[in-house]
Amino acid sequence: MHIPSQYNALNLFHQGNRARMDEAWERHRDWSRAWDEARHGSRIDPDREWERLMKRDIRLVTHDDPNYPPFLREIHSAPYALYILGTFCFEQPLVAVVGTRRATHAGLETACAFARGLSDCGVGVVSGLALGIDGAAHRGALESGKRPTIAVLPSGLDRVYPSSHAPLAREILAHGGALVSEYPFDSPTFPSHFLERNRIVSCLSRGTLVVEAPERSGALVTARLATEQNRDVFAVPGPLSHPNYAGSHALIRQGAELVTSSRDICMSLGIPFAKPSENAPDDDMNLSPHERAVLAAIRAAGAPLTLDEIAELGHLEVHLANQAVALLTVNGMIRDMNGRYSL
Repeated sequence: MHIPSQYNALNLFHQGNRARMDEAWERHRDWSRAWDEARHGSRIDPDREWERLMKRDIRLVTHDDPNYPPFLREIHSAPYALYILGTFCFEQPLVAVVGTRRATHAGLETACAFARGLSDCGVGVVSGLALGIDGAAHRGALESGKRPTIAVLPSGLDRVYPSSHAPLAREILAHGGALVSEYPFDSPTFPSHFLERNRIVSCLSRGTLVVEAPERSGALVTARLATEQNRDVFAVPGPLSHPNYAGSHALIRQGAELVTSSRDICMSLGIPFAKPSENAPDDDMNLSPHERAVLAAIRAAGAPLTLDEIAELGHLEVHLANQAVALLTVNGMIRDMNGRYSL
């Protein structure tokens, strides 16, 4: 019997409880001895449980395995092991994109655009597969298709949480991404798992981007953990009176970098930025008619334009022009030059 199977059995026995696994490790400093003590009160068959993992192509990567994510080794509370479904390489540049589950439509589009722009630049997007901003970030990365995306779950890999995102999880895997968890099969999703999951999301990444975070938000915990782990933290500003941005604005006051496009993040991290338009014609970029109208107006003018000028030249209502300009700016396709916009 090899050690990973014994670790898996012990993790199953403790239902993924980190405190109990800590106690077992502190007492024995050896997973084999820890399992030998626990197995007398358990009906778990380590070999049979290991076979369950193998049948689903799930890898168990322990802390001393050379394939264990290198950034994750650096933190004091690093998981003892990770369950991984998929073939994602953790060594490429990764950025976490997180935010509220109760996101506005604009926030969802912003997260999607940022993730798409990051993926276009060869950056892998990490998030938690949650409703709201997390799901939009994964979808943005999938729309780009340039780099796979990683979803870190607060549950065992046999129980995608939330269940409504099971199709999204399958799509992530189909496009070369990965699902990651520190919890074994059949492990319930306890409230503590969400905070434990967040430390993995932040630590896998070179930086964490917060999109729409109220004053009380798990995304703020992820940002705090990123700071403690000496990672960069980025925040998207929003309307001053909107409660979904109260936490984001607090992060900016505390020193998080204010960003309005994926270009800003790439420049801060020293990652070469390439406009999507440099890699493919507009017809292939899935732009909306309003976004195309904005680009056409700016090109025709040959000079930076105000929002009102863009709306007039593009034959758009101002609120539609504003929305299109915001998305094009976030995606790095146009630049904001003190209230005037250019290519």
